[in-house]
Amino acid sequence: NSKDSCLLFWRKPEVWAGMIHQWANDRGMMNTVLTLFELASGDDTVGQEFHGLDSATLRKALDVLQSQGKAQLFVGTSDEDLGVKFFT
Repeated sequence: NSKDSCLLFWRKPEVWAGMIHQWANDRGMMNTVLTLFELASGDDTVGQEFHGLDSATLRKALDVLQSQGKAQLFVGTSDEDLGVKFFT
């Protein structure tokens, strides 16, 4: 038996990507490496719409930023250990 799964977005990854990049720019986080854990659960993101975002959606948003040349992802031992560096 195979099970199908579906991931529904209430915002497109491109929209999340824009919000995250704008936050990083506003907070002076350009050229700083952050973990996915810091983005989704860190104290600096409390009050941001992406705070608490599930790791799959966050990863898709960061993949968008990487494809646009606005971020570089660094491999970790898990998604929470994955690092990201933002560019202008």
